Amino acid sequence: MLGRYARPDKTRRDVASLIKPPNREPISKSARRLLYAEQNGAMVPWDGDLVPYIHEPMDCLKSRQYSAVVFAGPARTSKTLSLIDGWVADTIVNNPGDFLLVQISQEKAAEFSKKRLGRLFNASPEIRAAMSPRAHDNNVHDKVFKAGNFLKVGWPSKTIFASSDWKYVALTDYDRIPPNIDSEGSGFYLAGKRTQTYMSSGMVLAESSPGFPVTDPSYRVSSPHEAPPTQGILSLYNQGDRRLFYWQCPDCGEWFEPDFDLLVWDNDILDPAKASKEVYMGCPHCSSVLSEYKVMPNGQALKLELNRNGLWIPEGCYADQNRVLHGEPRETRVASFWQKGPTAAFQTWNELVYKWLVAWGEYEKTGDIETLKTTVNTDQGKAFTPPRKNERGTSELMERRKDLGVRVVPLWARFLTAAIDVQAGKKTARFDVMVLAWGVDLECQVIDRYKIEKSKRIDPDNRDKFVRVNPAAYLEDWKLLVDRVVKKTYALDDDSGRRVPVMMTACDSGGEDGVTDNAYDFYRYLKAEGLARRFMLVKGRGTGSKIHKSFPDNSNRKDRKANISGDIPVFLLNTDKIKDTVDSALQRQEPGRRYVHLPDHLPESFFDELAAEERDASGKWTKISTRNETFDLFVYNWACVFHKKAERINWECPPLWAVPIEECAELITGDGEEVAQPTRRRRRSSF
Repeated sequence: MLGRYARPDKTRRDVASLIKPPNREPISKSARRLLYAEQNGAMVPWDGDLVPYIHEPMDCLKSRQYSAVVFAGPARTSKTLSLIDGWVADTIVNNPGDFLLVQISQEKAAEFSKKRLGRLFNASPEIRAAMSPRAHDNNVHDKVFKAGNFLKVGWPSKTIFASSDWKYVALTDYDRIPPNIDSEGSGFYLAGKRTQTYMSSGMVLAESSPGFPVTDPSYRVSSPHEAPPTQGILSLYNQGDRRLFYWQCPDCGEWFEPDFDLLVWDNDILDPAKASKEVYMGCPHCSSVLSEYKVMPNGQALKLELNRNGLWIPEGCYADQNRVLHGEPRETRVASFWQKGPTAAFQTWNELVYKWLVAWGEYEKTGDIETLKTTVNTDQGKAFTPPRKNERGTSELMERRKDLGVRVVPLWARFLTAAIDVQAGKKTARFDVMVLAWGVDLECQVIDRYKIEKSKRIDPDNRDKFVRVNPAAYLEDWKLLVDRVVKKTYALDDDSGRRVPVMMTACDSGGEDGVTDNAYDFYRYLKAEGLARRFMLVKGRGTGSKIHKSFPDNSNRKDRKANISGDIPVFLLNTDKIKDTVDSALQRQEPGRRYVHLPDHLPESFFDELAAEERDASGKWTKISTRNETFDLFVYNWACVFHKKAERINWECPPLWAVPIEECAELITGDGEEVAQPTRRRRRSSF
């Protein structure tokens, strides 16, 4: 009796399966048998017919002609399922070898192992049969199989790559992995070192949608197959043979790459949902219009049929109308593929256009480029180039100046804000101030731009002369701001003698030692005087939301430079995002929503300071000249707007501080008395 031992015939079969030579079956074929995907809560066999464009990249993973495969593409293409999961499944059953799968983080590695690989292994009979029966051989990050091959599900770290040889390494979502892992180099470089021992049988895979911006928007690519200069997956793509996926036009027979730029919709429709209902693609050769939903004679939708008949064409080659490739591809050990959004099997052209229009609308309204960047990267499968660096030429803005009166408030205005930039240099110490009038939809006008340079303190060497203000040393110099900014009023442009007060003032709280301390003490002084509700301290930061209210407290720090114990609100500004908003507003050419009116009394230096910064490829604003105070003052005025949530106002029923001038009860006469206006009760708008 064999008792608990296996039968001899079964043992022979198991041993034979372990010593059999590798199965050279293409991965695109084995995946139909081995690979399962979750659909509506059930695990179903992978349908390769839906994603024909992924077959060639899959099969290159078993080619000894290449040492690496790079795939750049949009979301909804099945690239992770087909390339990563399909390769893992084929390796376990057909070609056992030690495999390192690198996810973007430890948390994501565990999630991928449990939700994707665990379910796949349970659903696939051949994989299940290849797994070790010992319980301790199968945990979240480490899996050992009967053939002795090892699968490691890891994350980017020096220890994951160090001192280990791997026959296969897969890097998923590559552009979300740190470009330099623990100062050891890129994940792709480290992975190549780990597979080097296996020579031509080793393989590295990197797949991702693009995630890095174009570093030089002025660069002109040498061919349509070259990606623009950027980091990440497209940089790796440029190292390879640069294959693009082409369609053959059903009308003229010419080949073209189906890029987002070829999509056509009704640009005259402003509503994104309505504009994206009918989207077509124009052939760049014959201008014929293609619809992805058109039914072909074989009953297939046009898009699916074009994908099935598509070709991956490397740089240096072209296809004739008989699907025959001509030319010489680049000589490289890297097979690289770049797919664009319109060919993605599980994303429609309507969705592509809708997301683009919504993102572009958000950019035009707020200047925020993040949603726009996301849809270009993940939906279109392309590197992102900011719409512009800085097109606000000094002369162009100066030409927009008009006779709007001198320091008068237009009748369409609803409220005023002021901004203060603190300069604390020994020879340049001063307060820079700018006042804006705001109307419906945040149309605005520059009312005043001035400096406060002289203090009421007497020069000890010349008692007839006032001295320069010193914001870093004297609190009494800050108190000048009460009458000259916080409580300042401006004449309404109707010769009535009525004056409009500043509703809110934002003041920079950073700078040299002493400035911050005095800024905090000045706020405490305003609070005691009952004026704090009209004043806010701001401070720039590089990340986060546009504005965030904080209460700094450094009372427990011995090295503190400013005295603050959680009693002062300081508004942290993401200056890059707000500068995007300012820039977008200044770009507007016609009066209306967020347009900036510029009076003709503004000097040329005002416009030079507006053009003193430009946005680089990463979205950061950097100085290109030393004087940028006016640009900063626009940022601080917008901080007042965001603090009051004025960008969300329902202008049909605004809060009391934003009602039309004729309904305002806070106008002031020339003698300082408030004007009694017959105002009606108004319901505050909800934000």
